[in-house]
Amino acid sequence: MRAQRIGSRSRRVGSTPGPPGVALVLTLLLVGLLLVMAMTLLSLSASDYQVANNESRSVQALFNADAGTEEAKMRLSPNAPTAAKIPVATAANWRAYILSGHSQGEVPTLDPTYGKAAPGYTTTESTANYVYYNTVQTGSGAIPWGWARVQHKFDTSGNLTYQDVVTGAETTNATQVVSGNTVTNQPILLVTSEGLQSPVRRMIAMELQPVISTTTASNTVVTDPFADAAHGKTLVELIGNAWTDSYDSALGPYNVSGNRGHHGDVSTDSTANAAITLTTGSTVDGQAIVGPGGDPATGIDNQGTITQGTGTEPSVFGLPLSTIPTGVNNQGALSITGNRTVTLSEGTYWFSSINVAGNGKLKTTGAVKVYVTGSVDIGGNGVATAGNLPPNFLLYGTVDPSNAANKCTSVSIHGNGSFYGAVYAPDAAIQVAGNAANYGALTGNTIRINGNGGFHYDEQLGNLGRTVTTTVTTTYTTTGFTRYSWREIAF
Repeated sequence: MRAQRIGSRSRRVGSTPGPPGVALVLTLLLVGLLLVMAMTLLSLSASDYQVANNESRSVQALFNADAGTEEAKMRLSPNAPTAAKIPVATAANWRAYILSGHSQGEVPTLDPTYGKAAPGYTTTESTANYVYYNTVQTGSGAIPWGWARVQHKFDTSGNLTYQDVVTGAETTNATQVVSGNTVTNQPILLVTSEGLQSPVRRMIAMELQPVISTTTASNTVVTDPFADAAHGKTLVELIGNAWTDSYDSALGPYNVSGNRGHHGDVSTDSTANAAITLTTGSTVDGQAIVGPGGDPATGIDNQGTITQGTGTEPSVFGLPLSTIPTGVNNQGALSITGNRTVTLSEGTYWFSSINVAGNGKLKTTGAVKVYVTGSVDIGGNGVATAGNLPPNFLLYGTVDPSNAANKCTSVSIHGNGSFYGAVYAPDAAIQVAGNAANYGALTGNTIRINGNGGFHYDEQLGNLGRTVTTTVTTTYTTTGFTRYSWREIAF
């Protein structure tokens, strides 16, 4: 039994081996397979590299196109350096091209739609309003982005579009009225840019909206119609023996000994040479004052006497034409001639003109305001007021609210009769002549006092009818542009 088991084990140990060369074949097959796999991996790697390289160029070309739009945005800004700034024209067919590595002659080929003016596209549009600029980028670090085109944006009807400076919405209105002031809405621009990177070309277009800055300022205008003895917007002249001084009618009649002041000031808004002129023999018992920023040494031609010196206004007088109160009707021309005297009771009147001549005389029984929309000629025996108080006769030379052609442009006070009252006619040439003494104040475009007469300024008129008007003005300024929309263009 034991010998048989031993014999069996021996037969298994001594079994016959397989055919020769099988291992070599298997080895060669394995090596071939590995070689094919290696070649496949190399091919895939090269393909991936090419795809990645193309993708990189495409992305870079897009970035380059974006660089073109950024340069356009910078150069369109009002704050751009002068040498780089591109002014925006108003013509609908205006175009501005910025070139980076291209010549002007290449643009029609590079930009097949270079003549387009949306929405009415045409390739035959005139290029008269096309302008060309070279990029500001120079040197080795310059980005070769190609070209960029700037033009106006249009709506679907072919109208230029603007940005409403108040609401920020799109509008086709180039201007609008805000708080009584006309303001300009700024245009919305369209920028198209080409980006290049080796053989890759991409194009983008974007809208640029203006960035609007607002500044609000308050302006206070003080209208003091009877502030001086004589105020002329453009000229004051005292000729011959003319004079001015002052008194206070609240203290009684003018009196050299007891009721005489030294506030017979004359003034002008003008800064021109000889805007105030005193000839030999004339006297201003007060100050002579020229317009703001003026030089009294040249603005005043003084051959007479100025007792209180000269000066300069801090600001021009606010002298608007007076507004006739509602309900006051035009009574036509007031003519007083012969020996006639017309008496006006206390109240407000409107005449198309006033003429006092011969021995005629105008009187008031109380405080009277008279608006005149034509010429004023006061001679004869002049104007007398209740108590001979100048504040009881205020004459306003103004314009007819229903017909601007009818306006007071001439006021003449002359003769030997005294005049008590104050005249405010900012668009009129006012002339005083004769030998009479006159009491009150004069305000007009030009003032000429000629002869032996003059004006006693009534200090009670100071601040009478004074108004303070405050206006608020908002200024809208474009400080730059911002991106509003962005898209890539297929070509």
